[in-house]
Amino acid sequence: MTIQETTQMASEFRARTYQAPQQVQLTSLDNLRTRASSLKRLAMELTDTWGGAMFIMSPGLVESIFSTLGFQKTVATAVFESVRSLAYVQQRRSGIPPQSQFTWHGADGTVLTLRGCEDLRRAFVKVDDSTIEQVLTSNLELFGKLMDVMPDYARDLMFSTEVSCNVVNTFGACVSQDRIYDLALRFGGQHTLDLEGRRGVPTQFVRSLTLTIAATI
Repeated sequence: MTIQETTQMASEFRARTYQAPQQVQLTSLDNLRTRASSLKRLAMELTDTWGGAMFIMSPGLVESIFSTLGFQKTVATAVFESVRSLAYVQQRRSGIPPQSQFTWHGADGTVLTLRGCEDLRRAFVKVDDSTIEQVLTSNLELFGKLMDVMPDYARDLMFSTEVSCNVVNTFGACVSQDRIYDLALRFGGQHTLDLEGRRGVPTQFVRSLTLTIAATI
């Protein structure tokens, strides 16, 4: 067996042994500090991928999302402050001191890191046009629950198919714009097309998709 084959097998073994969200303990929050640089770099890359848009998450939304993913209540409750303390984005509001915030761009990486993933940019490497539908159908219940807990604005906030597939592919997947557009209608219930041919995919679908993969891969 070659060194390359051995390395690949080791990588696949690690992927198979990520902890399920239900198994993650409070001590795993230390991983967020240990791998802070990687998480922050990824959050910055995803901010660029979303066209510079920043989606701030409230403590209640973070807890709801992580509880839906299956994390224990103690973990789901503590995640917000643990990620916010990484200080990768700061919000300034009139009359209020500047505060670091938790944005959506840190959510998927946080899920993966808590589960024990060390290489975020290859976490979705097994996901492509031929496998992504199977990932969804195998985890349809979780995907549906995530769709239900997404903020109302996410249902009608459409991003291009280019942005949408680039978000998924940031984690090492290889999914095409056509595939994302098709799945958004069949699994997410909608997509859009304007007079000049621009195709849109709801943020609700993209967020639910990446979180489903991050929690189950």
